[in-house]
Amino acid sequence: MVSYLKYCSVFCFIILTFAQVGLANDYYPLIEGTSWKFKDSNNKLIIKKVIKEEKIGYYPSVLIEVSDDKSLISTEHVGVTSEGVFRYALDGRRYDQGILLLKNKIKSGDQWSINLVPSGSKIGTEIKVSEEEISVPLGKFKCFVTTISGKDDKGIVFQLKNYFAEKVGVVKVTIEKDGKSFYDLQLVEYLSSGNK
Repeated sequence: MVSYLKYCSVFCFIILTFAQVGLANDYYPLIEGTSWKFKDSNNKLIIKKVIKEEKIGYYPSVLIEVSDDKSLISTEHVGVTSEGVFRYALDGRRYDQGILLLKNKIKSGDQWSINLVPSGSKIGTEIKVSEEEISVPLGKFKCFVTTISGKDDKGIVFQLKNYFAEKVGVVKVTIEKDGKSFYDLQLVEYLSSGNK
């Protein structure tokens, strides 16, 4: 009986762990079929889509593909834990323990350290959280803004901001290099698997 209970508890733990991927963080929906369409600063359409659940190492996650209207640009594996939303791989390169992209129960003033480079050289930096109301082509959103500031491997100072809206996810991204606007994305369409 004891071994049966141990088996059941381990099995339930495994099921709950895998089920977490399908549970969307309030500010980063990760349900299969969810997609975001952005216009970038070059007026190109960029599409980000949750393709399928796919385990990466020990970590349950979803495969997300980013493409333009012609070809695949990038892939990433992202998953949800009790701590928040983590990126476990980018373009096939794994992060040892994942990068915390967004904390659960996030609030303005939160901050945490990250390593931006997968498996190998390290570019350590910090994420700081603020709040801002913004307008993008899809509409007006009250957002939590995660700001990453640091230097890249060539010593260039950069600042990356992701604007997260509740029940939608990322609605805007801005990148500055050496204090000047370098690139941005703004949301033009959002489709969750429940509203297609």
